[in-house]
Amino acid sequence: MKLIGNIKKRFYNWIDARLPANPEIQLRQRNIYILPTRYGWLMLAIILLILIAATNYQNNMGFMAGFVLLAIGALSIFYTYRNLRHLKIRVLKPQAVYAGDNVSLSLEVINSTEQFRASVGFGETKKKTSLIDIPNSDKAYYQESFPAHKRGWFVYPRMAVTSVFPFGIFQVWSWFKSPYKALIYPKPIAPSSPLDAGVNGEEDGSTSVKGSEDFYSVKEYQPGDPLKQVMWKAFARERGILTKEFEDKVGEQQLFSWQSVAHFEKELALSYLCHELIEANSKGIDFGLQMPSKKIDLGKGDKHLYQCLEVLALF
Repeated sequence: MKLIGNIKKRFYNWIDARLPANPEIQLRQRNIYILPTRYGWLMLAIILLILIAATNYQNNMGFMAGFVLLAIGALSIFYTYRNLRHLKIRVLKPQAVYAGDNVSLSLEVINSTEQFRASVGFGETKKKTSLIDIPNSDKAYYQESFPAHKRGWFVYPRMAVTSVFPFGIFQVWSWFKSPYKALIYPKPIAPSSPLDAGVNGEEDGSTSVKGSEDFYSVKEYQPGDPLKQVMWKAFARERGILTKEFEDKVGEQQLFSWQSVAHFEKELALSYLCHELIEANSKGIDFGLQMPSKKIDLGKGDKHLYQCLEVLALF
């Protein structure tokens, strides 16, 4: 059994080394394989016994039965192979998830022919598959889920597309690999006590409004502008009537630092930071991230959040 396991491992390593990882796979003769199923091998053994018995007893009915079964087997090869030929499999880009959730592999299966494709199976192996039907000149979608236990990049395993339709005595299959990797963020865990933030206050906040504290820009004078903001020196130099614009910033900012969680176990510390970043984004405030090797400046929004979470995922 150990020898068989080693042979299988080497065989699949050989397959993986030569299997292209493309976002779109066209199934054709060069990448489709076919072999009898266990029922096919049983049928072949029965045919041999029938033909041997017919030869021994010179029985014409036995010869006819044997050759009819051989014809059925030959037709099964053609129809089973045709059920996969010319199918196009498109791998869709994955979405990032949090550790502990399931990461999905989404496939778009395109049938550009007038033939209805029945019972096409997808799965990690040929034995464990989920079956779908693809109508003629149409497309279908398939999604496989994998548990994401660890943060970082998730590499999808080799996938098989297979079919035993219509008679179940031959199995046709092909392998393909996703060219994409899914990003797994740390699992968000709420800390037992608030984390120290590098910046946490309202003096230099996240929202800019008109005010009188910080100089912002210069504009042409409009009726109603305060006279104290008029640039009289520019007016004396015949540059027109200009006024200064000022702004005040209000709101809250938070810069989360690795130093605030460094005393925790590494994965737990990353989970705490992940939770705090999500909470800050939900509040609509400016937030940033200071890690030993990289710093994300203050900002807000989902795009900024995902940028910070990516740093945590790959830390």
